[in-house]
Amino acid sequence: MNKLLSFRIFSRYIIRNMCTPSTSGPSSSSGSIRAQYKPSEFQKFILVWTKKFKSKEEIPTFVSADLIERSRSEARIKIANILMLLTALASLGAILAGKAAAKRGESVHQMNLDWHKKYEEDYIKKQEAPSK
Repeated sequence: MNKLLSFRIFSRYIIRNMCTPSTSGPSSSSGSIRAQYKPSEFQKFILVWTKKFKSKEEIPTFVSADLIERSRSEARIKIANILMLLTALASLGAILAGKAAAKRGESVHQMNLDWHKKYEEDYIKKQEAPSK
């Protein structure tokens, strides 16, 4: 019984996720029935930024969902590439700043020693102040 139940679950998973829908259905018979959406201002910006249209004025009132989704995906990829470039530049800047600090003789170890020395001096001054 348990094996039959697991086989049914597995077969439903296969049917749901691996099979392609038939193309003889009523929605694809004429090809004119497509989901049309009125793009928001942000979506219009994305459509222009991904060069689907030359300007916001050229964008029609209704645009297909596929076009909006493709432009969103392209924008996501562009933003990811820009962020990777900025990350690489920031890490290069950190490397150069660290090398410059090492040439000046600065190090985290030395800063820690200086902080402890200053802390100890302040502590000694506070201990001497009440005794006077």
